[in-house]
Amino acid sequence: MRRPLALLLAWSSASPLASRAVAQTIAQRIAAAERPVQVIYPSRPTACGDGRSYIGQVFGDRPGDQTGSRIGDGWSRTPCIHGPARVVATVMGGEVTRLRAYVGPVPSTTDAETINASAQDAAAWLGSLISRDNSRVASSAILPLILADAPDPWPLLLRVARDAERSQSVRRESLFWIGNGAVARLGLEESRDESPDDEMRSQAVFVLSQRPKSESVPALIDVVRTSSHASARRSAIFWLGQSGDPRAADVFAELLGLR
Repeated sequence: MRRPLALLLAWSSASPLASRAVAQTIAQRIAAAERPVQVIYPSRPTACGDGRSYIGQVFGDRPGDQTGSRIGDGWSRTPCIHGPARVVATVMGGEVTRLRAYVGPVPSTTDAETINASAQDAAAWLGSLISRDNSRVASSAILPLILADAPDPWPLLLRVARDAERSQSVRRESLFWIGNGAVARLGLEESRDESPDDEMRSQAVFVLSQRPKSESVPALIDVVRTSSHASARRSAIFWLGQSGDPRAADVFAELLGLR
């Protein structure tokens, strides 16, 4: 079901009409392209990467760490450099079929058409993709949206996570990043040098998460809300997000100070 674009931009502090117009312009330029298009825009101040393969410190975790985490694929020892966010769109028949996100130095040569955008305008365009497009594109638009140096998109992602009409993959991806936002807001990533006891607590939460949802979800919610141990809360937030259970969205909204 398509949502009005104005609704998608309600979380932004920019003028909705101005953002809507520019988002439509970006979408129109991409739809008319006959080759890949890269949209370049300011990234979060803490975000870094190599501009080609990995992204790190999205929420400023591990201050001073000079190695970025390869999203979803282990670790890289290459220096993690702050730079603009860059999302490369593959277009077929006027429709975006694939998105790839990068942070860091922009390659000097590329066969992609380039659109330079403000963070607000890029966020408006990416928000429209998340709300209206197919599961694969919507899911892959969430990370580049979060990378934008713009107001946090938690209200939009919460609506997606709570929408029973959306695919499980999009809802789960939304919950994953909302959970990461909650971890950052609570300061649970400030120290990752865990003791053996912390590792045992995290393992215990993992074991708990493998129980049937009727048991695991209420128990994970209780750990998130009441545990005094950062490692246990962090692990519970992660596995609660992975559960895909709609109750997770309500808990994360509570942690983020939203409804």
